[in-house]
Amino acid sequence: MNAKDWQYFQKLSELKNFSDTARHFGVSQPTITYSLKRLEDEYGVQLVERKSYANSLRLTYAGNQLLKHVNRIIREDYLAKSDLKRLKDKKIRIGLPPIITNYLLPNVFDQLKENNFLDEMEQVVDGSKELLAELKNGRLDISLLGTTRLPEDAELEYKIIKVHHFNLIASKKRNFGDSIDLSDLLKEEFILTDNNSVHRQVFKRFTDKYNVLPNVIFETSDYNLLLNLVKADKGISFIAETASSLEEGIQEVKVNNLELPPFYILLVYRTNTLKTPIFSKIIDIFSDGCKD
Repeated sequence: MNAKDWQYFQKLSELKNFSDTARHFGVSQPTITYSLKRLEDEYGVQLVERKSYANSLRLTYAGNQLLKHVNRIIREDYLAKSDLKRLKDKKIRIGLPPIITNYLLPNVFDQLKENNFLDEMEQVVDGSKELLAELKNGRLDISLLGTTRLPEDAELEYKIIKVHHFNLIASKKRNFGDSIDLSDLLKEEFILTDNNSVHRQVFKRFTDKYNVLPNVIFETSDYNLLLNLVKADKGISFIAETASSLEEGIQEVKVNNLELPPFYILLVYRTNTLKTPIFSKIIDIFSDGCKD
């Protein structure tokens, strides 16, 4: 039995057909048949039941149980190769969400430069949701993420870099007084991030909770454009203070009796990732970069 046997079995369980599986790998059908026999001999159980038509099959209970383990074995093999390649290349692939990166990177840039880490970091810029998937799939070594919930995943470790808040924001040209009521939001025109952003998801949760139907006139994935439109008094918006805290011409709009979740800025990496001196130093630099 070898690693190929697990790969053949995984694909056979998906395609349910010996010929299609052999075609996928560019091998003969007997190769797949002998591979399955090796697995059944190794574990002493029947893994598939052959159907009476078109060379097809279905997994037995034992086959389904083995498949769960095979999926993990193949994934771990892929992650091991990714981690070892990182060590060989002396590169660290880091995920950088735009809003968090623009807030945090200026604070840590000099330290990264002084330690000669800028050339050793391969940057991948995307949203937090997409970066988390890339991290879990082994295509990233470490990532900054923004989230309202701390990860509960045994495969992940994280450090809380900063805890920020969500704010309703408007141009400083507007006068809202000390605060407004939720009902006042019905009179406003909103400029929001698109549906894939954590900001939009939190916005929907609180408008659903408080039964407020906002008038959304424009959506964008470009948060710099969003902030410029708000500064120009084209509408109000909802975004984490991470994006707006350093912006001139913008004010927070305080809303009475409005409860919102925290916005966690995290540095996340896989539990099995070996923390080399460089890796640990990068974690320390980003962690210290947001200290008050």
